[in-house]
Amino acid sequence: MANLMRVLGTEAVQDPTKVEAHVRAQMAKRQRQHEEANAARKLTTEQRRDKKIGKLKEDTSQGVNVSVYRIRDLSDPAIKFKVEKNASQLYMTGLTIIYKDCNLVVVEGGPKQQRKFRRLMMHRIKWAESRTRNKDK
Repeated sequence: MANLMRVLGTEAVQDPTKVEAHVRAQMAKRQRQHEEANAARKLTTEQRRDKKIGKLKEDTSQGVNVSVYRIRDLSDPAIKFKVEKNASQLYMTGLTIIYKDCNLVVVEGGPKQQRKFRRLMMHRIKWAESRTRNKDK
């Protein structure tokens, strides 16, 4: 506002109230135009969902990354659910082989999907707590 008051110099000195009202009206107009432009660019709910899925489903035409995780104990249903649910949410394909002492989780997907799933398997799931819960039962 001070900038426009300086630009309008003599008019601002002669009728400061009128100039201030004019400046405020221009500011409000610019703000309104800005908000209308943002609203026009805003994605619909379906477009946002598609964009998010598109980011997860990466281009696998050049090759698919496959990861194999060996797990000693996958008998805890909560952990089994977490592994399966995260794989489906990340749009990964694969399988789980469950055997007594050696369980395998094989997943395939793009690099971003693999990175997120690796983080789940290595850091987010507390494997030690799972073993203590199973021993208590």
